[in-house]
Amino acid sequence: MMRFTDIIHEVDFERLVVGSDSAIHRLDARVKLLGAFALLFGIIFMQCPTIPLFIFCAATLISFAVKIPLRTYLKRLVLLPFSVATVVLVVVLFTYGGEHQVVSFFGLPVYEESLSFAFLLFTRIIASISILSLFVATTSVTETMEAVLWFRVPKVIVDLAVMMMRYVHLLSQETVKMYRAQASRCGFSQNIGYRQKLRNLSTIAGSLILRALKRGEHVYAAMLSRGYTLDSHIIEHEPLSAKNALCCVAIVAVTVGLVIVDHLGIGL
Repeated sequence: MMRFTDIIHEVDFERLVVGSDSAIHRLDARVKLLGAFALLFGIIFMQCPTIPLFIFCAATLISFAVKIPLRTYLKRLVLLPFSVATVVLVVVLFTYGGEHQVVSFFGLPVYEESLSFAFLLFTRIIASISILSLFVATTSVTETMEAVLWFRVPKVIVDLAVMMMRYVHLLSQETVKMYRAQASRCGFSQNIGYRQKLRNLSTIAGSLILRALKRGEHVYAAMLSRGYTLDSHIIEHEPLSAKNALCCVAIVAVTVGLVIVDHLGIGL
């Protein structure tokens, strides 16, 4: 039970920002958001694993430089992202095919083309995850949403995203309470079968959906009573300073340069 409740309690988007008050933490969220997307799109167009590996190592060193705890970094990067990257590596390795066979495992051939493409995908994934992990660890949800609004993303999408992230945590707490109540009544005892346990879990899920619908109606009514409309302007954006604009141009230029170097390396 404790393992389940611990996982549920981790669904708190306000606790994602970690580390010290470094220069990257203080950097304008609009610059970090644009830089993250530029690097992600640049990684997609790269055809050689060398530069994605370099980006991954650089993001890791920066994460340690801004004093992100090693345990937190490994938990966010290694557990799930590296598992997904490893699965992709193995699947592509044996299914992509090619012409020049390198080795064979239990009768399954491994080709040179599949090996290079699988490793490229692996490096792309870990590089992208490392960038996103650094961005999330140094930028709060509020700053991110303000930056997204500044980039002219439709306000209704941003409002829904903010409410979703806010109430996912609240509903996760409701789930923990309901799970513990069910467990205190021996709903997940070792003496009952898996079918009954699944029924108890489905009961919790159904009750949670009903509570979510009711809470959503109450929240929407409360917002309307306070004069909320789609045209409401709650956030006032400060103009982007010349220093931040120069940082944006520099990040985009570096990304374009890395892509060019990558393709020139492929051509050589």
